[in-house]
Amino acid sequence: MAAEKENVNRLKTITKIPLPVDPLPALPKHLFEIKSKTNMNASELNNRLAESKSKPKDLNERYPLRTLNSQQNLAVPGPSHRTKEADVRPKQKIDARYVTRRPKTENLDWDFRVFKDDVTQEDKVIIISDDEDSSKEKKYKFFVANKQKSCLGESMAAVTPAVKNLEPNRVKKLKRSLKRPHSRELQGLPSEAKEQKKVGDKIRPKLYFNEPLQERLMSPDFLRRSYMVCHTRDYSTDTFDYLLGVEQRPVTPNISSKTRACVINWLMRVNGPDGNPATVQTAVWYLDSVLATGQVQVNKLQLVAAACYWVAHKLHGPGLSATRLVNCSNYAFTTEDLLCAEKSILQRLKFPSQPVVAQEYITYLSWWCDRYHPGEIEVAATFLCMCGIMVDKSLCNEYPSVVACAAVRNVLLLLDKKHLMTQLQLCPIFRSAEKKASNMAYTCSLLRRAVRTVVSTAYEYKAPFEHYGTPPSYIAQRIFNASIEFNIIDIRNTCRNN
Repeated sequence: MAAEKENVNRLKTITKIPLPVDPLPALPKHLFEIKSKTNMNASELNNRLAESKSKPKDLNERYPLRTLNSQQNLAVPGPSHRTKEADVRPKQKIDARYVTRRPKTENLDWDFRVFKDDVTQEDKVIIISDDEDSSKEKKYKFFVANKQKSCLGESMAAVTPAVKNLEPNRVKKLKRSLKRPHSRELQGLPSEAKEQKKVGDKIRPKLYFNEPLQERLMSPDFLRRSYMVCHTRDYSTDTFDYLLGVEQRPVTPNISSKTRACVINWLMRVNGPDGNPATVQTAVWYLDSVLATGQVQVNKLQLVAAACYWVAHKLHGPGLSATRLVNCSNYAFTTEDLLCAEKSILQRLKFPSQPVVAQEYITYLSWWCDRYHPGEIEVAATFLCMCGIMVDKSLCNEYPSVVACAAVRNVLLLLDKKHLMTQLQLCPIFRSAEKKASNMAYTCSLLRRAVRTVVSTAYEYKAPFEHYGTPPSYIAQRIFNASIEFNIIDIRNTCRNN
């Protein structure tokens, strides 16, 4: 006994769990009442329920557990368990634009058989009587037609609305823009174009807008010839009909021929031998128009000519920087002066459209005469035209197309290519320009005389002779020698006629 008491005391100290009291207390009375209710008959229970309904309901009365179907007759719980404010709950609103909807109709074949190994030839033949419902037949045909799509017939397609409020990610565009040269320069980083290194002999080729003089003398390649054929066949008629209708005669300037030749000679030196001759011809057209509308001081003449050349260069080729023009003038004016002169010229001429010049006809007529070697004819005709524009300002009274036709005709006579004269006369542009000319023979003589004037030792301005007299062709020397012989023949013919 003493040992058991020690064990009990040790358990109390370790676990601190209360031990049951001996003897145990009696069971409560309500348990016996519930047991007695369960042993009642069905009639007694119905009587008890009827009495409880007739009695006034106690709000604090508790009901035993019942099934789900019998919960409709339960009393409403009292205010201690439920309030009116708690009963009213806000309904959750869902935006239907961001919800994936599925069609409500589902076409399923409930009689579908997965394992079809036991199908015989007789089962494949379907006999439909008139008494059967036609809807079953339609369902079966629909399933057979769509059994390749799904084993359960037509699959339901999810319809997800397109969300238009989402904006694209701007971070990627920002990172791409940082790789561009102008963005890198704004950040103070060197551009990628400058960082490119040479890989052996393979470097990025430079883009030239103007064809060099030596390449113009050579015969064009196959691709260029095919382009020319397509051009003449498709667009030449419309293009040159427009040019012939739009061209105007230049205005004779109020300036001496010597001063004008000095300015044009300087413009040709700035343009260089490989520059586009149409740029100089357009600049001369602007300069003659400005000099015809008013007077320009001699000390401002170079500035006005440079501004005219700057405007023409923007029309025919890549933009020429103002700093380069200032350097070519030996700093006779500044960039601010050039900008002011350009603005005043455009305002005085009322912002004219691009003029039509003789070079636009020379290139086409040269190719028309000789499609395989047009370079020599084109360079020689350009030399004649530039000499005539610089030396004789009376050519301003003729149309540019007439000057171009006279230059090409002179080249065929001076370079001993008279067999191409019939080919030139068949050209519709040459015939239309010949109708507009007052005297084609006189215009040709003016061009030949201008060549002799430029090559003579007494004449100071020799930019055309320096540009077009380079080896190996020596076009300027050949034209000059042939023009002297042609002049001698003309003098003899006139003497015989007299």
